[in-house]
Amino acid sequence: MRKDTLSFELISTYMKAVIFSCSIKDGHNSDTQAWSELFAKSMRDQSIETEIINLKKIDYEASVGPDLLHNEMAKCYDADFIIVAGPVNFRHPNFYLRNLANRFAHAHAKAKTKGIDLFENKLFEVCIMLGCLSDNLDDGTMVRVPYGGRQTRTIKGLMPPVTYIQEQHPEPLHLSCWNPSDKVGPQRKQLHLDKDTMADIDRTIGLFKDNYVEHTPSFSLDTWMDCFKSDDANAFGRGYTLSPDNLSEETITAHRKWVNEHIEDAHHKAQIFVAMKERCIKADYYEGAEMYFDEQFELGEEGKLHAGDHYDTNYKDPNAKFVMAWKDGGFRITRAANYRPNNY
Repeated sequence: MRKDTLSFELISTYMKAVIFSCSIKDGHNSDTQAWSELFAKSMRDQSIETEIINLKKIDYEASVGPDLLHNEMAKCYDADFIIVAGPVNFRHPNFYLRNLANRFAHAHAKAKTKGIDLFENKLFEVCIMLGCLSDNLDDGTMVRVPYGGRQTRTIKGLMPPVTYIQEQHPEPLHLSCWNPSDKVGPQRKQLHLDKDTMADIDRTIGLFKDNYVEHTPSFSLDTWMDCFKSDDANAFGRGYTLSPDNLSEETITAHRKWVNEHIEDAHHKAQIFVAMKERCIKADYYEGAEMYFDEQFELGEEGKLHAGDHYDTNYKDPNAKFVMAWKDGGFRITRAANYRPNNY
């Protein structure tokens, strides 16, 4: 009798989590991956089975063969807690984050046609990695600026209407690591020593456990996987980028044309072009990098109020001051993401 009771208790408290790590950087260079690994360790320390799905390892957007990310979605079938973590790039959540959210939205919509509540009793959370959480006073002193949650709201707006942890903290879950333009956060390799980071992780796990509902899906794994399937060859962002073994003048010319015809937002274009510029550099394909730099430069020119160099009086005036002004919402070539290595 005692053995049966223990077995029931073990089964009834079994919990599983899946973390999507959505940085375009290789894992060992990624703040997102470092946080995901720390979060997973903390979950496992509390006997919660946790898996990390690193989207850079799959690089779906550049793939041309089978949808390997689709296969990974099977891990979420019996998951109780799903965390989507990833960085901001050019003021917007990066394309891995947005395309993953669209994948979940597609599955939800397809399940509705089958009369299925696909994500019933599953809990979700979003963790955004970003800089720009500091500002300078008139005397040059750097001060921290609270995270307003805009990028979190963007991803939740793309996701289907799932259930999120009822976070009581005034700032949505996020991480801002130290970087030259934002010297107020922890170093990536020392996240485990940062009290605020650990407090965020512990609070999130506590809320997950408090809101956990034991459940078994009322449909099969095959049904789950079918809901995530799409017959659209370019579904969920496929074609956004090119793989390292698919770089040539011909493919890059076609790719630039596709991006300009299908992506409207200048910041979303910049995410793609700057990532691909670095991919070409890593592949020692200089001509390709130049082709993507051309696109990046043009975005910068289009974002200015005045093209080229502009002065407050006349360029011949020895006291003239150079002025750089931007259109409202325009792409800024001065943003750190234009220069910081992105490791794509």
